[in-house]
Amino acid sequence: MPACTLPDLISALDAIAPPEGAAEWDNTGLLLQGNAKTIRKVLLTLDLTPEVAEEALRTSCQAIISYHPPIFSGLMELTEADPLQAALLTLIRKGIHVISPHTALDTAEDGLTDWLVKCFEPKQIEIHEGFVRLVTLKKSMSVDAVCSTWKAYLKAPYLRVAIPVGRKRSIKTLAICPGAGASAFDGLQVDALLTGEMRHHDALAWKRKGTVVILSEHGHTERPYLPVLRKRLSAELTDVNFLVSRKDKEPLDLVH
Repeated sequence: MPACTLPDLISALDAIAPPEGAAEWDNTGLLLQGNAKTIRKVLLTLDLTPEVAEEALRTSCQAIISYHPPIFSGLMELTEADPLQAALLTLIRKGIHVISPHTALDTAEDGLTDWLVKCFEPKQIEIHEGFVRLVTLKKSMSVDAVCSTWKAYLKAPYLRVAIPVGRKRSIKTLAICPGAGASAFDGLQVDALLTGEMRHHDALAWKRKGTVVILSEHGHTERPYLPVLRKRLSAELTDVNFLVSRKDKEPLDLVH
């Protein structure tokens, strides 16, 4: 059965998410090198949880592409006592490779952030700090229209919105960043900020400045891109079966 090698897979992913675009603080690339010589099936996930690792084993995958790096800060040990470390040890024993593109995919041309921008009809797009796109809309939109458009595009179950008191003017300029974009928004002057999550006091500060803050939760800005990544990788490696994880879920549920 035709397949690819680990260098083939890394090359295909690097073409989509060039490694030089990753943030200095990030931990991207090959994080766990297994011993699988040929790769026929790859699991795509936002987070590599123990449940996702089990899914990779159950579906006979030889590699996992995890958007968020499961190994981020320095590890002092690897033990079975920690569920994630235990899952990584199991993947090592089974020879499964783990690769993470993370911020390299955010900053890439036609990457995750550019895909988010396609939600709207931009007149002008500027890149800010790599991760952020400054968007000037062709036509102004109401806050409600921006929210409903964003929510539908992401298929997000809900949004959290901070609207400045007395704000009635429409939205013409947006700043968009996947994940947690507050620090990357510093110094910007736009009508609205769209990201996944933001600290309480940061949201208050932007609200005082008269800027609308629209939060969809961290993973809701990133997970919808996985099918897009699957399609792009499949076009590059036609003999490999790329699967989007069914066990990859948001860590928090909304209780009504």
